[in-house]
Amino acid sequence: MDILCRIARPLALSAWLCCLSGQLLAAEESNPLRFYQSTDQQSYLQATVNFDMAFFSQDNAWYGQDRTVIGAEVDTWWETLFRLGLEGRAVLANTQSIYGRIDVVQANTFGGYDAAGTNADLGDESSLRIDKAYLGWRSGNLFAGLGEDFLDISFGRQIYTAGTLFLFGSEGGAGFHRAAYYLGGRRSADFTAIAKFKTGKLTGDVFFFDNDSPFPVNTQATGLTLDYSLSPHARIGSSLATLNSESTSRDGMHIYDIRGSLAPFAAFSETPALHPLIIEGELAVEDRDDNQDTGLGWYLSARYQWQEIPWKPEFTYRYSSFDEDYDVLFYSATDWGSWFQGEITGEYDLFNMNQDIHMFRLKVKPLDCLKISLFYFDFNLHSPTAMGVRAEDYTNEWNLSVDWHVNDHLSLYWVGAYATPEAGAKQRFHDDEDWKAMMLWASVHF
Repeated sequence: MDILCRIARPLALSAWLCCLSGQLLAAEESNPLRFYQSTDQQSYLQATVNFDMAFFSQDNAWYGQDRTVIGAEVDTWWETLFRLGLEGRAVLANTQSIYGRIDVVQANTFGGYDAAGTNADLGDESSLRIDKAYLGWRSGNLFAGLGEDFLDISFGRQIYTAGTLFLFGSEGGAGFHRAAYYLGGRRSADFTAIAKFKTGKLTGDVFFFDNDSPFPVNTQATGLTLDYSLSPHARIGSSLATLNSESTSRDGMHIYDIRGSLAPFAAFSETPALHPLIIEGELAVEDRDDNQDTGLGWYLSARYQWQEIPWKPEFTYRYSSFDEDYDVLFYSATDWGSWFQGEITGEYDLFNMNQDIHMFRLKVKPLDCLKISLFYFDFNLHSPTAMGVRAEDYTNEWNLSVDWHVNDHLSLYWVGAYATPEAGAKQRFHDDEDWKAMMLWASVHF
């Protein structure tokens, strides 16, 4: 404990100094890559630069069966992403605006095999390709009675997102010949056409996208998303979509999704201690053609933050369930644990399919720029026989993550994970080694 304290003190001091320097830097300078800005500061043109580098270390990957599962020994590896782009906006005299972006991404995996095995047959891999390339138009005051920028229409290579990213948040793919499996960097669809609208408490969009899979099995989605604020403390939303796909299980699928969030006590002055309680949930139904089974995925969570206590601790419990016919589609992440549940199981193994998960999370913020989260996941198989095993209990996993936003342009992340196989995983892999993982990630962005 004394050693930990001696380490923690200088780290906390240096974190505070870097946060302070970042605040001063942000206050003193504007974006150094913005080479044009109109006198009213509404129109601009700027370059964008992002560089990500991550180091990964694994011990007893795949519970000691890495050679059997992926055909290679997993130890350590590196991933890098370099993204160079150009983005801008032109506000017209009639208040309407045109905006766009294009960028190119250089991705690399080197120094070993990733735990997903995407480069097991390739070794070191490098890829250079365009990720985003889109144009858009916003209506300004054209529909003044419906609000400013009531309508926003865009098309091209971009990411379509909806709600909590439970279904839609990443239409691209990484790893294999595209390299950088974990860091990704290629989340954009091959083509999108999106019409967004917002008026009062209602927002929504009509969308079409053709995903950009690293495999020769592409999927097109057409649909509608609506979100409505019932009050400052309650929201409800829904997404409806139809898929056309080269995959038999996806072709003709109809998706029905409903979600909501509620702070049930926030409007009552008699219960101030319960005001921070937030309840969230979502249900996705995937109806397939040709007498194929319907897929079902859902979650329910409760979150509470002690706002008056130092470090503002926040506790979350979430239960999520995905049956054996559920397709994860194009989900993505808004934070650690969402929706890649577990830095081992969620990143490399089960992918929110055929599992029931209890998640417990404790998050604290010692400083405004420093966030620490401790997770516990209890993974159980929804249908053991679909996995070819007998036991439901699959694995228990602990994660510890540290997010340090040093300043406006530099972020550092550290993640440690420890997974213990239970009966289901032992029956599947015929081994019982504990799987341990660690990642260090630096991100520079302008």
